[in-house]
Amino acid sequence: MRKFVVGVASAFAVLTAGCATAPVAPPAPAPAPTVTLTTEKAITLPGTGGHGDVVVADPSAHAVYIAQSPDNNVVVIDTTTNAVKAVIPHIPSANGITFTDPYVFVAEAPANAVAVIAKATWQVVATVPSGGKTPDALYYDSKDNSVFVANDDSNNMQEFTAAAPFTIQGTLTLQPSPAKSGPDLGTYSPAEDRIYQADDNDVVVVDAKNRVIQRVIQLQLPNGTAAKDMYYEQAHHLLWIATSGPEVLAVDTDTGTTVATVKTASGADQVAADPQRGLLFIGEGKAGAMGVIDLATRHALANLKTEPDFHTQDSLPGTDLVYVYLNTSNVIDVDRIAIH
Repeated sequence: MRKFVVGVASAFAVLTAGCATAPVAPPAPAPAPTVTLTTEKAITLPGTGGHGDVVVADPSAHAVYIAQSPDNNVVVIDTTTNAVKAVIPHIPSANGITFTDPYVFVAEAPANAVAVIAKATWQVVATVPSGGKTPDALYYDSKDNSVFVANDDSNNMQEFTAAAPFTIQGTLTLQPSPAKSGPDLGTYSPAEDRIYQADDNDVVVVDAKNRVIQRVIQLQLPNGTAAKDMYYEQAHHLLWIATSGPEVLAVDTDTGTTVATVKTASGADQVAADPQRGLLFIGEGKAGAMGVIDLATRHALANLKTEPDFHTQDSLPGTDLVYVYLNTSNVIDVDRIAIH
């Protein structure tokens, strides 16, 4: 439950002896909300740890998946017990993750492949070529029951069916071409059946049904700054874009116009949203902090200290919990975020 402490000012009319009304003092502004972080549990992960990758919550499976890249593992956390449920080994440099009801899909960066893990056994049951070099972001297209994989070093995207035998549907060259740094993370909007894909300092808007680029949104970013992960706020048609610089952009997807810029403690990597409370969580790696943004006011509420090189987290829907990957410490912190 989201709780705010709101200051309420009352205006009183003061009558003088001559029945004149004294000026009414303007209402005092409401105090800014206070954000608190309480670590409910610290879950020690297997292996040695190091610079890991994404954290993805799967509420229907009561699970959170961690791309434990340095140990070539995918770790499954049971969110009912907040304990390690399974470890899937031999996933080289695990990167992007997406899921369906029966499967979890994980990008294997150096293998140029996507591992398919069956939830029934937590075993790899198939490996799909990524269609390019260094696969990273993965998206599940629920409208067409397919998976898209973005390849960093070949600047392309491939689609394959999300059910066995995981048939390759085709590929798409991304823009700009050639790219400087190539694709990063992004987001899929099921309402529009679109993928919003970061590529250099642009956002490539992909029509998932037809596997074509609809448009490219060019972001006005400082030289050398790139787009990173994103969250699509459907109600306002706003795309919230983390960047490698100390700012997050809110872009109107209808016009391509930046309508808000929120300053952050440092550049960021993964973002995670709590739509019920209207919050966005930002993994600010260089600052070693998790930024919290209020989507309604478009203002930063807090920068909550984590540890250096922290950069990935996900929010568990229907709760106040965020699963924070302290990859250097090799720990998942289960953090309750309260707004007062």
